[in-house]
Amino acid sequence: MRVTNSMLVTNLMRNLNVNMNRLDKLQGQLATGRKFAHISDDPVSLVYSQQARNKIARLAHYQRTVGAAQDWLNQAEIGVMDLQETIKNAIESAVDAATDVKTDEDRQNLARTMEQFRNHFVDTLNTTFGDKFAFGGYNTPGDPEGNRLEDGIKSFVFDPDVGEFGTLYYNGFDLSQFDGMLLSDFINMQPPTVPAGIDLANPPPGPGEPNHVLATWEEYQDYLAELNNYDTFEILKNDILTFDVGPGIEMPVTVNGIEIVLYTTTRVNPDTDETETVIRNMVNVLHEMYRMAEEGSLQDPPWETSAKEIGEMIKPLQDAQNHLLTKTADIGGRIRRLELLEARYEQDEINYKQMKSDAEDVDAADVIMYLKMAEAVYQAALSAGARIIQPTLMDFLR
Repeated sequence: MRVTNSMLVTNLMRNLNVNMNRLDKLQGQLATGRKFAHISDDPVSLVYSQQARNKIARLAHYQRTVGAAQDWLNQAEIGVMDLQETIKNAIESAVDAATDVKTDEDRQNLARTMEQFRNHFVDTLNTTFGDKFAFGGYNTPGDPEGNRLEDGIKSFVFDPDVGEFGTLYYNGFDLSQFDGMLLSDFINMQPPTVPAGIDLANPPPGPGEPNHVLATWEEYQDYLAELNNYDTFEILKNDILTFDVGPGIEMPVTVNGIEIVLYTTTRVNPDTDETETVIRNMVNVLHEMYRMAEEGSLQDPPWETSAKEIGEMIKPLQDAQNHLLTKTADIGGRIRRLELLEARYEQDEINYKQMKSDAEDVDAADVIMYLKMAEAVYQAALSAGARIIQPTLMDFLR
């Protein structure tokens, strides 16, 4: 076929454009450091790159959560260790008071010291971190709407004037009602039994109205109060702050206050385990000290006064100390687990960043080499084209 000058020029321009596009692509890779600027450049690498970016973003979220969880648990550990130290000091004071060589004035001073230990114990139970209590579940300091206590601040309140040994409230709930309860009864707590004759769908008429059922209105109200008390306790004992520290991994970062102050101890009967509150045993010793010193400022306990009585109270306090040590070990185990997660996430971050780099980063040496080759090809094409399009019609006529 006849090849015209126009055909040569057209082919030259098309080839120059191809060379320029190749040169532009290599120059862009070298300038940005990435293999592709558009999806069509390398679809497979783009998919791997997006997967790696997604993994890195999720990993960063979990790393921040693990860091926050560590801060929470460190604060909880400090609080529990402080509680344990307070109990240790209370035991030392009780041992000191149980000796027969102590005078009444000595026991008065020890009783006052024990009272301060009790107050410090309650204050430590209200340890806060940020805007939450370390042992108060989801109770928020300074939030009157979410707190059932009059002051709207504290999660734990001890009222020494209510009850024989004082009353400890947790988010407005009376925990002292469980003092002395058998452990089996405490663990297997069931909703209150519906009184005979009450149809929950048709409750008894109100006070003063004719009663056509066996149960009375007062029995029905007592049942509702017991049911509300049971439901509230079930909610509070499961009230604990948790963090999402991994895919499908939730970890408690606080300690439930009920688990802190309620524990099991063996009292008079070694075959019978009872549920106790730490506060009650501290108050027991406190009362006995005052009684022995004939202070009379607190209610008299229901037992005879002697140094032996205080000595028998040391064992429950030691049980409380062991209980808190167990909680400390549990928190320490969770902190160690978070440290392992943190180390794993750091390694995962390195792997995902390597995956991202392999998918989208260019090899600078290779790009520079190919760029020089493309530049040489383009320069050669320009040189050849200059010789091809130089002749004109007048040159042929000559």
